[in-house]
Amino acid sequence: MLLSSVMGTNLRRALLACGIAAAALYIAMTMTVGRLWDGYSVASQTISELSAIGAPTRPLWIGLAAVYTALFAAFGWIIWKVAPPNRALRAVGALVLAQAVFGVFWPPMHQRTVLAAGGGTLTDTFHIVWTIGTGALFMLAMGFGAAAFGRRFRLFSVVTMAVVFASGAWTGTYASRMQADLPTPGVGVWERINTTAFMAWIAVLAIAVFMKSRRAGNVDVRGFKSADGEAAYLAAYAAVMRFWPVRYEERDIPTRFGSTHVIVSGPADAPPLVLLHGYMATSAMWAPNIADFSRDYRVYAIDVMGQPSKSVPARPIENRAEYAEWLTETLNALHLHRVALVGMSFGGWLALGYAVAWPERVEKLVLLSAGGLLPLARQFTLRGMLMMFCPTRVTVNGFMRWLGIDAAPIVELMYLGLKHFRMAAETARVMPIAFSDDELRSLRMPTLVLFGDREVICDPAAALARARRLIPDCQGELVAGPRHEMSASHHRVVDARVLDFLRYGRRFFAVGFEALTRSAMISDCSRMRLRSTSTASPKVL
Repeated sequence: MLLSSVMGTNLRRALLACGIAAAALYIAMTMTVGRLWDGYSVASQTISELSAIGAPTRPLWIGLAAVYTALFAAFGWIIWKVAPPNRALRAVGALVLAQAVFGVFWPPMHQRTVLAAGGGTLTDTFHIVWTIGTGALFMLAMGFGAAAFGRRFRLFSVVTMAVVFASGAWTGTYASRMQADLPTPGVGVWERINTTAFMAWIAVLAIAVFMKSRRAGNVDVRGFKSADGEAAYLAAYAAVMRFWPVRYEERDIPTRFGSTHVIVSGPADAPPLVLLHGYMATSAMWAPNIADFSRDYRVYAIDVMGQPSKSVPARPIENRAEYAEWLTETLNALHLHRVALVGMSFGGWLALGYAVAWPERVEKLVLLSAGGLLPLARQFTLRGMLMMFCPTRVTVNGFMRWLGIDAAPIVELMYLGLKHFRMAAETARVMPIAFSDDELRSLRMPTLVLFGDREVICDPAAALARARRLIPDCQGELVAGPRHEMSASHHRVVDARVLDFLRYGRRFFAVGFEALTRSAMISDCSRMRLRSTSTASPKVL
């Protein structure tokens, strides 16, 4: 997932192996080159003395150091090249490259006897400067590396940083004794602990990136576990799309995260409206709403990448920032530069995250039963985990009924997705975490928040109150009656409220909204139930 598809796998692995080779070579150099110098002590003399001016080991050290530098630079380059969008890892690559270049110009020191006799020159001063600079690069690289991976690598990095700092500081206490050509017992041990710790960190870093790339390479490009499972799912998707009441066209948009499937409806010259669906529900869930939405808008219903749908993943999405990057690439390819954005449930969390990350791209924001305003209810999390880990019709149907969703074709589609789709572990771990107060305050676009008053994913009144309190230009209501299925079962109320907001950006008068709610509740069309079969043929452009 970190590695660019334009680079061959074997080449990437070879360049990553350069990090391990460089680390092993440098450790070997510090331990063995001194054996060619009679009287040199690994325990009581520094590594720099092996390359000192006039030292018998200087020519060999310079030759081996050139090989080490080439390996180290190759490793830094591949880390920098393949890291995006992991900015911390990209910084590691840049720092490793900088360290390799820095080392090429390392000024040599004179031998101790020369220093003690007053023969030191400017090169000895610069040698100390280079030593301090290299140590700083060591620490920065490990600091950014700690932020680039998970908890175990972070802990390993912190321990290594402590060892490097302590051993480096202790080695520095011997500086005056070296200049006076006095005995320095133990200085070689402490310095070798310092460099070995960092080189071990480089080797583990190379292994971590390699393992990450191998896991990414094992992800089925199609996302499905089998061809038969994919066929069953796509057949169910096609069946659900028979209920799409207006003409539509389907597009497949290439992004570096994979091919994104988009269903487009509405007049070609109308303002753009982008829809993001609930978790695993696919864009087909918007069938009850699309007739109203597409009357005056060019509607783009996007299948969220990494979930069961007609979008085809090429690499896992790991976090909220990568979801925002994926959506940006999709909108760019559709030539949509500023849009009205509507998100339902998980899609609401994605929409909210996108508005925080790219506010200039969002003209108006609509959040329907959205996650991210409050932590998810514990019962929702437990029921959802049971369904995810044990995807049977019993668990799926039970969870959907608890949410209030009883549209049989959509529930069947979600069941088949859970059964046949192999979601990447990195993507499955991305769950709606509540946004901070500062993030919500940063939103400047007009925002509409709607919840059913029986919502189960969180306390709807508290979520709405928090949104109104923190989002500067926020409107919102509780829709009487629904749980989490509001956009389907109460689509007349929801559609009217959303369209009023999009057109005018102002509130209904309270009495008007309440009257509309009561009217929709008593209407025989107030609960939209998709039937399992339909004789209508899809209207495809």
